[in-house]
Amino acid sequence: MLKLMIYGATGYVGEHVARTAARAGVAPILAGRNIAKLDEISRELSLERRAFGLDDPAAVDQALAGVGVLLNCAGPFEATAQALAEACLRSGTHYLDITGEIPVYEMLQQHDGLAKSRGVLLLPGVGFDVVPTDCLALHLKQRLPSATHLRIAFQSVGPAGLPPGTQRTAIHMLHHGGRVRVNGRLVKPTTTQAISVDFGKGPIRAEPVPWGDVFTAYYSTGIGNIYDYIAATGPLRLQLAFGRVLAPISRIAPIRRLLLATIQPGANAEQRGKTRTHIWGEVTDEDGKRAAARLHGPEAGLDWTTITALGAVSKVLAGVAPAGYQTPASAFGADFVLEGEGVSREDIL
Repeated sequence: MLKLMIYGATGYVGEHVARTAARAGVAPILAGRNIAKLDEISRELSLERRAFGLDDPAAVDQALAGVGVLLNCAGPFEATAQALAEACLRSGTHYLDITGEIPVYEMLQQHDGLAKSRGVLLLPGVGFDVVPTDCLALHLKQRLPSATHLRIAFQSVGPAGLPPGTQRTAIHMLHHGGRVRVNGRLVKPTTTQAISVDFGKGPIRAEPVPWGDVFTAYYSTGIGNIYDYIAATGPLRLQLAFGRVLAPISRIAPIRRLLLATIQPGANAEQRGKTRTHIWGEVTDEDGKRAAARLHGPEAGLDWTTITALGAVSKVLAGVAPAGYQTPASAFGADFVLEGEGVSREDIL
Protein backbone atom coordinates (compact mmCIF):
# COMPACT_ATOMS: atom_id res chain seq x y z
CA MET A 1 0.00 0.00 0.00
CA LEU A 2 1.41 3.40 -1.00
CA LYS A 3 1.99 5.88 1.80
CA LEU A 4 0.49 9.39 1.54
CA MET A 5 2.17 12.60 2.66
CA ILE A 6 0.30 15.92 2.87
CA TYR A 7 2.68 18.88 2.63
CA GLY A 8 1.24 22.12 3.98
CA ALA A 9 -0.80 20.22 6.55
CA THR A 10 -0.82 23.17 8.95
CA GLY A 11 -2.50 25.57 6.50
CA TYR A 12 -6.20 26.43 6.31
CA VAL A 13 -6.91 23.99 3.47
CA GLY A 14 -4.13 21.51 4.18
CA GLU A 15 -5.19 20.95 7.78
CA HIS A 16 -8.81 20.40 6.73
CA VAL A 17 -7.70 17.90 4.09
CA ALA A 18 -5.48 16.13 6.64
CA ARG A 19 -8.22 15.91 9.26
CA THR A 20 -10.72 14.64 6.70
CA ALA A 21 -8.25 12.02 5.48
CA ALA A 22 -7.58 10.87 9.04
CA ARG A 23 -11.31 10.50 9.72
CA ALA A 24 -11.53 8.36 6.57
CA GLY A 25 -8.78 6.07 7.88
CA VAL A 26 -6.10 7.11 5.37
CA ALA A 27 -3.47 8.05 8.04
CA PRO A 28 -1.31 10.49 6.03
CA ILE A 29 2.12 11.68 7.06
CA LEU A 30 1.73 15.36 8.02
CA ALA A 31 4.43 17.63 6.64
CA GLY A 32 5.37 21.28 6.40
CA ARG A 33 7.66 23.90 7.90
CA ASN A 34 5.83 24.74 11.13
CA ILE A 35 7.20 22.23 13.63
CA ALA A 36 5.09 23.41 16.57
CA LYS A 37 1.83 23.28 14.64
CA LEU A 38 2.73 19.92 13.10
CA ASP A 39 3.44 18.51 16.55
CA GLU A 40 0.09 19.77 17.82
CA ILE A 41 -1.94 18.26 14.97
CA SER A 42 0.03 15.01 14.78
CA ARG A 43 -0.43 14.38 18.50
CA GLU A 44 -4.14 15.09 18.28
CA LEU A 45 -4.64 12.79 15.29
CA SER A 46 -1.98 10.21 16.26
CA LEU A 47 -0.25 10.65 12.90
CA GLU A 48 3.39 10.75 11.87
CA ARG A 49 4.81 14.18 11.08
CA ARG A 50 7.90 15.31 9.16
CA ALA A 51 9.00 18.95 9.35
CA PHE A 52 11.18 20.25 6.53
CA GLY A 53 11.69 23.23 4.29
CA LEU A 54 12.37 23.14 0.57
CA ASP A 55 15.74 24.88 0.26
CA ASP A 56 17.85 21.74 0.68
CA PRO A 57 17.13 19.04 -1.96
CA ALA A 58 18.89 16.38 0.10
CA ALA A 59 16.66 17.12 3.09
CA VAL A 60 13.55 16.96 0.91
CA ASP A 61 14.70 13.62 -0.53
CA GLN A 62 15.22 12.27 2.97
CA ALA A 63 11.78 13.48 4.05
CA LEU A 64 10.14 11.69 1.11
CA ALA A 65 11.65 8.32 2.04
CA GLY A 66 8.92 5.68 1.89
CA VAL A 67 6.30 8.09 0.53
CA GLY A 68 4.38 6.86 -2.50
CA VAL A 69 2.03 9.82 -3.00
CA LEU A 70 2.60 13.47 -2.13
CA LEU A 71 -0.30 15.94 -1.96
CA ASN A 72 1.03 19.49 -1.89
CA CYS A 73 -1.36 21.94 -0.18
CA ALA A 74 1.25 24.67 0.45
CA GLY A 75 0.77 27.76 -1.66
CA PRO A 76 1.67 29.96 -3.32
CA PHE A 77 2.61 26.92 -5.36
CA GLU A 78 5.02 28.89 -7.49
CA ALA A 79 7.23 28.76 -4.37
CA THR A 80 6.74 25.07 -3.48
CA ALA A 81 5.73 22.98 -6.49
CA GLN A 82 9.03 22.78 -8.34
CA ALA A 83 11.16 21.66 -5.39
CA LEU A 84 8.60 19.06 -4.33
CA ALA A 85 7.87 17.78 -7.84
CA GLU A 86 11.56 17.42 -8.68
CA ALA A 87 12.09 15.51 -5.43
CA CYS A 88 9.16 13.27 -6.36
CA LEU A 89 10.77 12.57 -9.73
CA ARG A 90 14.00 11.58 -7.97
CA SER A 91 12.22 9.32 -5.47
CA GLY A 92 9.54 7.84 -7.74
CA THR A 93 6.74 9.48 -5.72
CA HIS A 94 3.50 10.51 -7.41
CA TYR A 95 2.98 14.28 -7.14
CA LEU A 96 -0.43 15.97 -6.71
CA ASP A 97 -1.34 19.51 -5.68
CA ILE A 98 -4.32 21.87 -5.43
CA THR A 99 -2.88 24.80 -7.38
CA GLY A 100 -4.66 26.94 -9.92
CA GLU A 101 -1.48 28.76 -10.95
CA ILE A 102 -0.88 28.58 -14.69
CA PRO A 103 2.95 28.96 -14.38
CA VAL A 104 2.97 25.86 -12.17
CA TYR A 105 0.99 23.88 -14.75
CA GLU A 106 3.47 25.02 -17.40
CA MET A 107 6.47 24.02 -15.28
CA LEU A 108 5.10 20.59 -14.46
CA GLN A 109 4.09 19.89 -18.05
CA GLN A 110 7.71 20.50 -19.06
CA HIS A 111 8.65 17.51 -16.87
CA ASP A 112 6.23 15.22 -18.71
CA GLY A 113 8.86 13.19 -20.54
CA LEU A 114 10.99 12.57 -17.46
CA ALA A 115 7.91 11.68 -15.40
CA LYS A 116 6.81 9.12 -17.99
CA SER A 117 10.25 7.56 -18.11
CA ARG A 118 10.24 7.17 -14.33
CA GLY A 119 6.61 6.05 -14.00
CA VAL A 120 5.67 9.12 -11.94
CA LEU A 121 2.32 10.89 -12.11
CA LEU A 122 2.43 14.71 -12.08
CA LEU A 123 -1.13 15.85 -11.35
CA PRO A 124 -1.63 19.47 -10.31
CA GLY A 125 -5.01 21.11 -9.80
CA VAL A 126 -6.88 18.41 -7.88
CA GLY A 127 -8.87 20.96 -5.86
CA PHE A 128 -11.64 23.23 -7.08
CA ASP A 129 -8.87 24.46 -9.26
CA VAL A 130 -9.55 22.65 -11.57
CA VAL A 131 -11.38 19.34 -11.08
CA PRO A 132 -14.99 20.50 -11.62
CA THR A 133 -14.24 22.77 -14.58
CA ASP A 134 -11.78 20.33 -16.14
CA CYS A 135 -14.23 17.44 -15.92
CA LEU A 136 -17.03 19.59 -17.33
CA ALA A 137 -14.79 20.65 -20.21
CA LEU A 138 -14.06 17.03 -21.15
CA HIS A 139 -17.74 16.09 -20.80
CA LEU A 140 -18.66 18.84 -23.26
CA LYS A 141 -15.92 17.81 -25.67
CA GLN A 142 -17.24 14.26 -25.60
CA ARG A 143 -20.71 15.56 -26.40
CA LEU A 144 -19.39 17.70 -29.28
CA PRO A 145 -16.14 16.14 -30.56
CA SER A 146 -15.81 18.85 -33.24
CA ALA A 147 -15.69 21.64 -30.63
CA THR A 148 -13.16 24.41 -31.27
CA HIS A 149 -14.20 26.94 -28.58
CA LEU A 150 -14.85 26.51 -24.85
CA ARG A 151 -16.26 28.96 -22.33
CA ILE A 152 -16.39 28.09 -18.62
CA ALA A 153 -17.92 30.21 -15.84
CA PHE A 154 -18.50 29.64 -12.14
CA GLN A 155 -20.59 31.21 -9.39
CA SER A 156 -20.50 31.02 -5.59
CA VAL A 157 -23.82 31.60 -3.81
CA GLY A 158 -23.67 32.03 -0.04
CA PRO A 159 -21.67 33.65 2.75
CA ALA A 160 -18.36 31.77 2.33
CA GLY A 161 -15.52 33.72 0.73
CA LEU A 162 -12.21 32.56 -0.71
CA PRO A 163 -9.79 30.70 1.61
CA PRO A 164 -6.92 32.87 2.93
CA GLY A 165 -4.35 30.91 0.95
CA THR A 166 -6.28 31.42 -2.28
CA GLN A 167 -6.45 35.15 -1.59
CA ARG A 168 -2.71 35.22 -0.90
CA THR A 169 -1.94 33.26 -4.07
CA ALA A 170 -4.11 35.58 -6.16
CA ILE A 171 -2.13 38.56 -4.89
CA HIS A 172 1.21 36.87 -5.59
CA MET A 173 0.05 35.97 -9.09
CA LEU A 174 -1.24 39.42 -10.05
CA HIS A 175 1.93 40.32 -11.92
CA HIS A 176 1.38 37.48 -14.39
CA GLY A 177 -1.82 39.12 -15.63
CA GLY A 178 -4.69 37.32 -17.34
CA ARG A 179 -4.43 34.61 -19.98
CA VAL A 180 -6.76 33.11 -22.57
CA ARG A 181 -6.19 30.33 -25.07
CA VAL A 182 -6.45 31.41 -28.72
CA ASN A 183 -5.72 29.02 -31.58
CA GLY A 184 -3.82 26.77 -29.21
CA ARG A 185 -1.60 29.50 -27.75
CA LEU A 186 -1.72 31.19 -24.34
CA VAL A 187 -2.01 34.94 -24.87
CA LYS A 188 -2.95 38.01 -22.87
CA PRO A 189 -6.61 38.90 -23.33
CA THR A 190 -7.38 41.81 -25.62
CA THR A 191 -10.74 42.54 -23.97
CA THR A 192 -12.35 42.46 -20.54
CA GLN A 193 -15.85 42.12 -21.96
CA ALA A 194 -18.36 40.35 -19.70
CA ILE A 195 -20.85 37.71 -20.83
CA SER A 196 -24.33 36.70 -19.67
CA VAL A 197 -24.57 33.25 -18.04
CA ASP A 198 -27.51 31.26 -16.68
CA PHE A 199 -26.29 29.10 -13.80
CA GLY A 200 -29.83 27.81 -13.30
CA LYS A 201 -31.80 30.78 -11.99
CA GLY A 202 -31.69 33.19 -14.91
CA PRO A 203 -28.97 35.16 -16.71
CA ILE A 204 -26.40 37.10 -14.70
CA ARG A 205 -23.20 38.93 -15.57
CA ALA A 206 -19.90 37.03 -15.61
CA GLU A 207 -16.51 38.73 -15.87
CA PRO A 208 -13.31 37.34 -17.42
CA VAL A 209 -11.01 35.78 -14.84
CA PRO A 210 -7.55 34.14 -15.07
CA TRP A 211 -8.36 30.49 -14.29
CA GLY A 212 -6.36 27.34 -14.79
CA ASP A 213 -8.61 25.90 -17.50
CA VAL A 214 -6.96 27.96 -20.20
CA PHE A 215 -3.99 25.66 -19.66
CA THR A 216 -5.45 22.40 -18.34
CA ALA A 217 -8.56 22.10 -20.51
CA TYR A 218 -6.39 22.38 -23.61
CA TYR A 219 -4.60 19.18 -22.56
CA SER A 220 -7.83 17.48 -21.49
CA THR A 221 -9.81 18.28 -24.63
CA GLY A 222 -7.54 19.60 -27.39
CA ILE A 223 -9.85 22.62 -27.75
CA GLY A 224 -7.73 25.53 -28.96
CA ASN A 225 -9.82 28.50 -27.79
CA ILE A 226 -10.64 28.69 -24.07
CA TYR A 227 -12.06 31.50 -21.92
CA ASP A 228 -12.91 31.58 -18.18
CA TYR A 229 -15.40 33.76 -16.32
CA ILE A 230 -16.70 34.35 -12.80
CA ALA A 231 -20.14 35.58 -11.75
CA ALA A 232 -19.40 39.05 -10.45
CA THR A 233 -21.42 41.27 -8.15
CA GLY A 234 -20.67 45.00 -8.07
CA PRO A 235 -17.96 44.75 -5.36
CA LEU A 236 -16.25 41.83 -7.11
CA ARG A 237 -16.26 43.69 -10.42
CA LEU A 238 -14.49 46.56 -8.67
CA GLN A 239 -11.94 44.16 -7.15
CA LEU A 240 -11.23 42.59 -10.54
CA ALA A 241 -10.81 46.00 -12.15
CA PHE A 242 -8.60 47.13 -9.27
CA GLY A 243 -6.46 44.00 -9.67
CA ARG A 244 -5.98 44.64 -13.38
CA VAL A 245 -4.80 48.18 -12.65
CA LEU A 246 -2.36 47.06 -9.94
CA ALA A 247 -1.05 44.00 -11.77
CA PRO A 248 1.96 45.76 -13.39
CA ILE A 249 3.17 47.12 -10.04
CA SER A 250 2.08 44.31 -7.72
CA ARG A 251 5.66 43.07 -7.29
CA ILE A 252 6.66 46.31 -5.55
CA ALA A 253 7.02 45.39 -1.88
CA PRO A 254 4.86 48.16 -0.33
CA ILE A 255 2.06 47.50 -2.83
CA ARG A 256 2.18 43.77 -2.13
CA ARG A 257 2.17 44.33 1.64
CA LEU A 258 -0.85 46.61 1.26
CA LEU A 259 -2.71 43.96 -0.73
CA LEU A 260 -1.75 41.15 1.66
CA ALA A 261 -3.15 43.19 4.55
CA THR A 262 -6.61 42.91 2.97
CA ILE A 263 -6.76 39.11 3.25
CA GLN A 264 -9.90 37.93 5.02
CA PRO A 265 -10.13 34.91 7.38
CA GLY A 266 -11.52 31.62 6.11
CA ALA A 267 -15.20 30.74 6.32
CA ASN A 268 -16.48 28.64 9.20
CA ALA A 269 -18.42 25.40 8.81
CA GLU A 270 -21.81 27.12 9.08
CA GLN A 271 -20.94 29.63 6.37
CA ARG A 272 -19.61 26.89 4.09
CA GLY A 273 -22.71 24.80 4.66
CA LYS A 274 -24.87 27.66 3.41
CA THR A 275 -22.78 28.13 0.26
CA ARG A 276 -23.22 26.37 -3.09
CA THR A 277 -21.09 26.54 -6.21
CA HIS A 278 -22.40 26.46 -9.77
CA ILE A 279 -20.43 25.95 -12.97
CA TRP A 280 -21.57 26.56 -16.53
CA GLY A 281 -19.79 25.45 -19.66
CA GLU A 282 -20.40 25.77 -23.38
CA VAL A 283 -18.57 24.47 -26.44
CA THR A 284 -19.09 25.45 -30.08
CA ASP A 285 -17.60 24.32 -33.37
CA GLU A 286 -16.86 25.90 -36.74
CA ASP A 287 -20.34 24.99 -38.04
CA GLY A 288 -22.13 26.73 -35.17
CA LYS A 289 -23.06 23.54 -33.29
CA ARG A 290 -23.22 23.96 -29.53
CA ALA A 291 -23.35 21.92 -26.35
CA ALA A 292 -23.79 23.30 -22.84
CA ALA A 293 -24.00 21.85 -19.34
CA ARG A 294 -23.93 22.84 -15.68
CA LEU A 295 -22.38 21.40 -12.53
CA HIS A 296 -23.65 22.06 -9.02
CA GLY A 297 -21.68 21.34 -5.88
CA PRO A 298 -20.69 22.42 -2.35
CA GLU A 299 -18.65 25.41 -1.21
CA ALA A 300 -15.62 25.46 -3.45
CA GLY A 301 -12.57 26.79 -1.59
CA LEU A 302 -12.46 24.24 1.24
CA ASP A 303 -15.23 21.63 1.03
CA TRP A 304 -15.24 20.85 -2.70
CA THR A 305 -11.45 21.12 -2.83
CA THR A 306 -11.13 18.59 -0.01
CA ILE A 307 -13.55 16.20 -1.70
CA THR A 308 -11.78 16.28 -5.04
CA ALA A 309 -8.25 16.25 -3.62
CA LEU A 310 -8.91 13.20 -1.47
CA GLY A 311 -10.85 11.59 -4.30
CA ALA A 312 -7.78 11.94 -6.52
CA VAL A 313 -5.50 10.67 -3.76
CA SER A 314 -7.75 7.65 -3.27
CA LYS A 315 -7.49 6.72 -6.94
CA VAL A 316 -3.71 7.08 -6.99
CA LEU A 317 -3.35 5.04 -3.80
CA ALA A 318 -5.45 2.36 -5.51
CA GLY A 319 -3.07 2.30 -8.46
CA VAL A 320 -4.83 4.60 -10.93
CA ALA A 321 -1.77 6.70 -11.70
CA PRO A 322 -1.02 7.24 -15.40
CA ALA A 323 2.58 8.36 -15.72
CA GLY A 324 3.54 11.84 -16.87
CA TYR A 325 1.84 15.20 -16.69
CA GLN A 326 -1.93 14.82 -16.39
CA THR A 327 -5.01 16.89 -15.72
CA PRO A 328 -7.75 15.57 -13.43
CA ALA A 329 -9.98 14.73 -16.38
CA SER A 330 -7.21 13.14 -18.46
CA ALA A 331 -6.20 10.99 -15.48
CA PHE A 332 -9.63 9.96 -14.19
CA GLY A 333 -12.23 10.86 -16.83
CA ALA A 334 -15.05 13.37 -17.19
CA ASP A 335 -17.25 11.69 -14.58
CA PHE A 336 -14.63 11.83 -11.82
CA VAL A 337 -16.19 15.00 -10.41
CA LEU A 338 -19.55 13.23 -10.00
CA GLU A 339 -18.01 10.83 -7.47
CA GLY A 340 -18.00 13.64 -4.90
CA GLU A 341 -20.86 13.92 -2.43
CA GLY A 342 -23.43 16.60 -3.27
CA VAL A 343 -22.34 17.07 -6.90
CA SER A 344 -24.73 16.94 -9.84
CA ARG A 345 -24.49 17.63 -13.57
CA GLU A 346 -27.13 18.61 -16.11
CA ASP A 347 -26.96 18.95 -19.87
CA ILE A 348 -28.87 22.07 -20.93
CA LEU A 349 -28.19 22.18 -24.66
